[in-house]
Amino acid sequence: MTDQELLRQLKSGNEECLGQLYAHLGMVKSWILRNNGDEEDALDVFQEAIIVFYKNVMSGKYEQRSKISTYLFEISKRQWLNQLNRRKRHEQPGEANGFESKFEEELIYEVTRRGPRLKDYLGRAMSRLGEPCKSLLEAAIFLGMRMEDIAERFNYSSARSASQQKLRCLKKLRSSISYDDIIALEQ
Repeated sequence: MTDQELLRQLKSGNEECLGQLYAHLGMVKSWILRNNGDEEDALDVFQEAIIVFYKNVMSGKYEQRSKISTYLFEISKRQWLNQLNRRKRHEQPGEANGFESKFEEELIYEVTRRGPRLKDYLGRAMSRLGEPCKSLLEAAIFLGMRMEDIAERFNYSSARSASQQKLRCLKKLRSSISYDDIIALEQ
């Protein structure tokens, strides 16, 4: 079932089609397992993400800017990171250091393991953006230039104009990136 068909079915009252979304559980599960979670955590977080998705669709807040799988992954990721932060705050002082260092080690491992492949993937996505988006995002993100300097360099009328263009370029970049592809980089 395509994303559009799923949305049509949901809006027409067919909640049973939500079961189709479990096809995307694997990418969430994979990410949560690599980030201090277990299968039960992954299922809980994914089910919460489906509820958020459903509520947003039914209330009209959901705007289809990307694939539903990408949307679910982002919600799941945010929820899991929030849950990790809550756990970290509630742990005893002696336990927190071990938890934090383990989390950092796993994060460093993940970036190191997928770094070059992820960098290549993002590089190709940036190249497909075209100008001026590619140069603008490189200046803002990779070079860390201030918006005032970017406005001057790219002949925008103000830092606000440069910032708005940066947001449009980021939106364009996000729509060209697939979390399914990013998850597949590890395999």
